[in-house]
Amino acid sequence: MKYHSYNQKGFLDSNSIRTCASFHAKILPDFRAIFRIHDCNSGIRIWNDMNNPEEVKEMINKLRVLGTSALSFANFIEDNYLNETPCSESAS
Repeated sequence: MKYHSYNQKGFLDSNSIRTCASFHAKILPDFRAIFRIHDCNSGIRIWNDMNNPEEVKEMINKLRVLGTSALSFANFIEDNYLNETPCSESAS
């Protein structure tokens, strides 16, 4: 198998002063694919071995479900909270 390099990282909201949440996606020379998401307190790491065809499929599925779920949640928040009055203001 030929190694294809991939290394991308960034902040989830580079304009925020309240968070240092970030992601890092990388394929290592030993053919491990790793996707990390971290915030100020904790993190998760999703990984699979790209030498194993079944694990390649698993990694694709994990990332697609994560992406779809995150987009669905963002859409829900946008639809239900973006233009709402905060609870503390409505209680006055």
